[in-house]
Amino acid sequence: MQEKTEAIVIGLQRNKDNSSLLSLYTRTGGRVYYIVYGNRFRTILNPFSLIEITADHKPGRDYHTLQSARLLYVPTRLSTSVPKQCVALFIAEAMDKTLRHPMPDEAIFDYLSSLVSELDQTDQVELLPNAFLTQLNRLLGYGEEQVEELKNLKSAEIIRLLM
Repeated sequence: MQEKTEAIVIGLQRNKDNSSLLSLYTRTGGRVYYIVYGNRFRTILNPFSLIEITADHKPGRDYHTLQSARLLYVPTRLSTSVPKQCVALFIAEAMDKTLRHPMPDEAIFDYLSSLVSELDQTDQVELLPNAFLTQLNRLLGYGEEQVEELKNLKSAEIIRLLM
């Protein structure tokens, strides 16, 4: 079944000589993996890019086939600033480690897509990683109450809870 949706690039890595594995966070599918053949999308598939994709989704598969992709938002100032590129890579890596399940969450997607333009427009990026992690924790359900609760637990209690 072919699907068209918005997506944020989390990562791209080479698989074989002619293909790459693409990790996206999509509006309608959450975290989804794609196989990209050739180099036709390599110029727009940078981490933290906001794109619109058309993909072939087959039920029961872990990797789907990307048919087409186009940039929705072109970050004009992101590519010229090393600190902004570092923050974008940090956020993409944090997304890669935390957003693992293929469950759509429009609040997270909307926050991440607004973060793309905020990172591109702002000149003060020093506090952006902390603000990102704080807001992502809230969206994932870890509010102040849960953090304070965890702070008060002893390490033995935490280990018991994790078992």
